Amino acid sequence: MAKAGRRPKPSGLRILEGTAKKRAGREPSMPPGVPPMPERLAVDEVAVAKWHELAGILTRMGVLTTGDGEALATLCEVHSAEQSCLLQFRAGGAVMHTDLGGVKPNPAGPLYRSLVAMKASLLSEFGLTPSSRTKLAAQVEVKKDELEEFFAAHG
Repeated sequence: MAKAGRRPKPSGLRILEGTAKKRAGREPSMPPGVPPMPERLAVDEVAVAKWHELAGILTRMGVLTTGDGEALATLCEVHSAEQSCLLQFRAGGAVMHTDLGGVKPNPAGPLYRSLVAMKASLLSEFGLTPSSRTKLAAQVEVKKDELEEFFAAHG
C-alpha cells in the first residue's frame, strides 16, 4: 500500500534549500562522490555521455552521493530512450500511412511524451529543473577585499 502525500526530500537537498530542521538527517546518509557507473550503461554511448555530464554537474552542486548510481543510471537511460524516440518521431513525422492507404498517429509521439515526463520527474529528484533549482540556496562565495585579508592574516 502506497503512502499518501508528498515524498520526503533528502536532507542534503533540504540543507541546500536552507529548510533543514532538527529532524533532518534521519535517513541513512551516503558519502558524497560519484558512484561507479553501472555496467549496463556501457553499451549505450548516449547514456554514458549523459552520465559523465550529469555526474560533473551534480558533484559541483554537492548533491551526488555514492548511493545515487541506480537513480542516475535510470535518468541516463531515459534520456537516451527519449533522444532515440525523438529522432524516430522527426524522421517519420506526426502521422504514418498504413498499408491500406489510411493515416494513423505516429506511435513515437505518445512514447516521447511519456519519456519526457519521466525524465522531468527524475531531473527534479536531483534538483536539475529550473523550479527545483530555485529552491536550492545559492552557495555564493563572498570575497574579502585585500585590506580585510591583510588584517585577518596579521591580526
